[in-house]
Amino acid sequence: MSLLFTSEASSAAESSIIPFQLSPGSKPMLHLGGLQNSSGVKFISGIQIQSTANLLLGGALSPRKDNDDLSIYYHILIGYIPKWKLLQISSNMFQIGMHRHRFSDGGDLRWFSFSVMETTKIGNLNMNMCWNRLFTQKWERNTVFISTDIRLLRGLYLRPGAIAYFTPDFDYLPFILVSMDL
Repeated sequence: MSLLFTSEASSAAESSIIPFQLSPGSKPMLHLGGLQNSSGVKFISGIQIQSTANLLLGGALSPRKDNDDLSIYYHILIGYIPKWKLLQISSNMFQIGMHRHRFSDGGDLRWFSFSVMETTKIGNLNMNMCWNRLFTQKWERNTVFISTDIRLLRGLYLRPGAIAYFTPDFDYLPFILVSMDL
């Protein structure tokens, strides 16, 4: 029974990508990109809406194909951007999300996340670090999301980065996203 929960937790840790970012404006943003894992590149799409100066709503969608098994990963998220700063040179955001992996031959999975993101800006480059706590009633995992936001044009960003996870062993998955204001 423990092996089943370990497998679910590992799958969740490898699947969970939270592409949302602190944005200088309140325009909705579209995120498109890919996550590299052992079975290839997984397509990721997401949208975020910053409805007020301190509230972020978003979601991500990723179709999955593993041999003949077609499935879909998606998540929804709410983020809070406080006025106070953890460090004087950075901005922070707290996020709570629900993740789902549906229609897989292995069954459906659902898990939740709590995340704390720190962002610091150096010229046109944003450096991001996000600690994620993924959990259900049966298991929990920690991941770290590290990325940079490179402003290509006004309202267009390139975000290379990696997701590191620590259990059962340390590993990381590189990703790249293109984000644009709508």
